[in-house]
Amino acid sequence: MKKLYFLTLLMFFLTGLAFGQTGKISGKVIDAGSGQVLVNATLLLIEKTKTELADQNGNFSFARLAPGTYSVRCSYTGYNEKIIEEIIVKDNENTTINISLEVKKALEGVVITTKTSAKKETIASLLVAQKNYAGVSDGISAEAIRKTPDRTTGDAIKRVSGASIQDDRFAIIRGLNDRYNAAFINGAPLPSTESDRKAFAFDIFPAAILDNLIIYKTATPDKTGEFAGGIIDITTKSILPKSFTSVTVGQSYNTLITGKTRFFSENKGNKDWIGIDDGTRGIPAALPPSLAGLTFAERADLAKLFKNYKWGIQQEKAKPNFNFQFSKGFNIEKKGKEFIGALFALNYNRTFSFSTGQRNTYDFDANQAVELVQRGKYTDSVYNEEIVVALLGNISIKLNSKNSLSWKNNLSINTDNRLIKRIGAPDYSADSLFLYNDKVRWYTSNQIFSSQLGGEHLLGSKKTRINWLGSYSKVEREIPNLSRTSYSGSLASGFSAFFPSGQPNPLVGSGTMLFTKTTENIKSGKAELTQPYLFMKNSQNFKAGIGYQVRDRDFTTRLLGLSPYSNSGVPFDFSLLGLPEDQIFLPQHYGKMANGSGGFFLAEGIITNSNYKASSALLHGYLMNEQRFFNKFRLIYGARIERFNQELNTTDNGTAPPIKIDSSVTDILPSVNFVYALTNKINLRLSYAQTVNRPEFRELAPYLFFDYQAQYSISGDIALKRAKIKNYDFRFEFFPGKAQLFSVSAFYKEFKNPIEIVFLPGITNQATYSNAGSAEIYGAEAEFRTLLSTIAGMKKEDGFLSKLTLSANAALIKSKVKLGQVGFFDASRLITDRALQGQSPYLINGSLGYNDEKIGLSATASVNRVGDRIFIAGIKDESADIYEKARTVVDFQLTKLFFKNVLEVKFTAKDILAQRINFYSDFDLSKSFTARDKYFSSFAAPKIFSFSATLKF
Repeated sequence: MKKLYFLTLLMFFLTGLAFGQTGKISGKVIDAGSGQVLVNATLLLIEKTKTELADQNGNFSFARLAPGTYSVRCSYTGYNEKIIEEIIVKDNENTTINISLEVKKALEGVVITTKTSAKKETIASLLVAQKNYAGVSDGISAEAIRKTPDRTTGDAIKRVSGASIQDDRFAIIRGLNDRYNAAFINGAPLPSTESDRKAFAFDIFPAAILDNLIIYKTATPDKTGEFAGGIIDITTKSILPKSFTSVTVGQSYNTLITGKTRFFSENKGNKDWIGIDDGTRGIPAALPPSLAGLTFAERADLAKLFKNYKWGIQQEKAKPNFNFQFSKGFNIEKKGKEFIGALFALNYNRTFSFSTGQRNTYDFDANQAVELVQRGKYTDSVYNEEIVVALLGNISIKLNSKNSLSWKNNLSINTDNRLIKRIGAPDYSADSLFLYNDKVRWYTSNQIFSSQLGGEHLLGSKKTRINWLGSYSKVEREIPNLSRTSYSGSLASGFSAFFPSGQPNPLVGSGTMLFTKTTENIKSGKAELTQPYLFMKNSQNFKAGIGYQVRDRDFTTRLLGLSPYSNSGVPFDFSLLGLPEDQIFLPQHYGKMANGSGGFFLAEGIITNSNYKASSALLHGYLMNEQRFFNKFRLIYGARIERFNQELNTTDNGTAPPIKIDSSVTDILPSVNFVYALTNKINLRLSYAQTVNRPEFRELAPYLFFDYQAQYSISGDIALKRAKIKNYDFRFEFFPGKAQLFSVSAFYKEFKNPIEIVFLPGITNQATYSNAGSAEIYGAEAEFRTLLSTIAGMKKEDGFLSKLTLSANAALIKSKVKLGQVGFFDASRLITDRALQGQSPYLINGSLGYNDEKIGLSATASVNRVGDRIFIAGIKDESADIYEKARTVVDFQLTKLFFKNVLEVKFTAKDILAQRINFYSDFDLSKSFTARDKYFSSFAAPKIFSFSATLKF
């Protein structure tokens, strides 16, 4: 096997050498005033007297160039010419030059030719692209991601202004929780990855496959109308301008678990190493779909079908985390021009993690003078092995300068193999010596496949642009067996297995096994037409589009359990209850045992309305006009219409009447964005838009799921309504040059029927989704990115301070909920005068980066902090709001290039402060942690140090 790896790497290295004798120049031509691409602009490679025309996207390229220094002359009718000098071409490298042309303003018939260097021109063009976007947006590029210790897309989102991540995977934009954000990949919608929330887990996608990540914060008619915080648009790496091969190998050290003893379930399948359960944990194929009507003896025989399932746990020294990435890009030319490009990538991560901490519950008392009484007190140890496998395959065909096709595919597999060890007192106030000792085996698998086929076409002399995209996504989320063993007793007298009376209970007891599976498909298609035209001698754009999206979901669950067998004169053998986990459920202990006593039989529990099928259909269309006046004013306005139908049907399991939901609603969503170019470097923006936020399937489904780790249950609400939002934005942005930026934004949002997670009155630790009456949010954001040489007033471009970039962004946000009638219970039961559930009061991101291209050395230190936010809204006189406490995360990365950028070595330190992850009950309603408040949970966080090496050729 090692020889095979060596020969494979050698083959790719030799292939790289074969391609490494020539270089390439490529780029894009745009209008310096509007940022629009200039189709058919003429480019002359002066030294070779070779001419090319920019394609329908303004792109051009000169291939197969010997190493050296070149110059390019760029011209376009009605614009001044520009000569780009000092373009350095190296072996097997692509030099990117983006060119911006000025509209001719001199005497009619006179063309002015200017000269500039390649470095200055690329920076200038980047500035043009940034300041000419229609709405308010922030993003991060692949190059910026490479300079951070970010491993997943979730990590990268934290670097964007006004954004943060919850639970290492869910996006929070402008303080609004994940359900108020929309997620797209390459322009196609992403489904929810969670069975119990409207959210996408961004840790599924490795940061290495990203080309860029943009968060749109204001609406335009050509974007989805379903969001309030932001639209997160992930663009995966596409066609690179040259063939290449890249191999990365890395390891990391987790201070809490690496080299220390880790515990894990004995259940291991042959495909666990790639994140796929091979059936080891699942329901045996021979098990009937229902146990109803079967005798105890027959059920005892069926229990033996689980003979291969292991209830014990193993232990070993935890190995370092491992990461491997391989990518290969191809660029095939036809008659010296780009024709077919392809990119294939594989990313594999195996990560061991561990957290330990306390979970507590208290009796609520509104009297400030009364000392709170603690009820539950538990110590949890959570061991997890995470496998991430990501495959990417993108192919693009450039038919000619006016037509291109692309096919982009992604397959992501993300698996958590958790073991939870818990010991503690269920009623600490009464008897702190009576304990439960539980172990939970919780394996979760996510598989996401996404495929998009799209085309870009330029038609006729009027330069009509048509873009179309068809996409298909599939999500399979499965818990093949969430099993638990539970022992009760004391440290002094010992423990015995505990079994609830009657049917298996998902909340308590030994021998329970919960199986769930979610299968969801999304099919969508859209087409857009863009028509440029002239008005008052300024270039304008009219845009129209139509699209259709269909979703369908099938959710199934089954609760089984092993219960004591006592039937027809066969007494249960109580000595079995004293056996440890790895012995109590052995096959010989099922049914009537050899000693004549009873062992265990298979029982089935019923969870009301636990299975459902759901679907939705969304038809949308929009009209949008972008107009420019006097080279200073831009007005982007229009409306989007969305017709939405949603259906959900539960399966009748005999415990409650089935539920059928079928609703349709049409929304007309206008928006207007006004941009005033105060100077050629300063923009003022005003925006107004109406958007919506619709219930997710899970939020409607009445299925009750108990989250063992978080210690609460959650169910849906069939009466949920869509939320309607009015959005107002103002932004001042200044682009000083040299990729520097300063911006200040203010925003206000007005919600009708916002959807929240709240505790149910009268039921301990059970939450649901519900509409509040209304809410309002207002806040401000500030962001800057600057070179320290600029702050110091230095003009020298190659000094030490010119290599240091300081960037920071912060958001201050205030929200208030007006409850009104909330779902099916009286709003007066809820705590008033509070923030919107999940909304953060502030966010802070900052970084200091050093980059010296000459010696190939770069370093970045970054910090992230998010304010306290409500995790679950509380109930008056019953439970307090549960808050997630603020914590500060500091990361560091050091990168060094060797052998003419062929080898990259990277060291990262993540979460250096390792502050504890705390959730607290806000008993005094102060909205912050005080002496009276108590921790709901408090867990240790690890420091993670990693080292990786990347070979590029």
